[in-house]
Amino acid sequence: MSIKYSYFLCSKVVIEHFPNNEHSKPFKSGYSYDLEYEYYVALLDWLEIEKYYKEVIEPFNLKSHVEIDFWCRECAPGQIDISKITLSSARKNGLFVEAENKTRLTNEKNRAMIIFNLAEKFNCTPIELINKIVK
Repeated sequence: MSIKYSYFLCSKVVIEHFPNNEHSKPFKSGYSYDLEYEYYVALLDWLEIEKYYKEVIEPFNLKSHVEIDFWCRECAPGQIDISKITLSSARKNGLFVEAENKTRLTNEKNRAMIIFNLAEKFNCTPIELINKIVK
């Protein structure tokens, strides 16, 4: 069985636990209430992530009063109109703020789809897309 890697929008904690996987530079959402939070796009093996979550993160979260912010959403194609989103506007306003302004979508699954669709629009990988926005 071959290992299948896909691009995922994920939390900083995922990167901290899988530092050797290819990943983007950290990026901010653009929201004023979210100034300290860093998001990433990474190339991950879902089966490896799921196994780690079930064996390490979930047991810790169940017995601890502090939950580990370990999450990821696959960057997959979707029927979201991203035609009005530009790299310069995403740089200026923050990717998630710009996506909300142009699409009215805000959940992580939709954001991951938007990243995939934008990467296709700009003929690059989702990691390259984020790195272009972060410059």
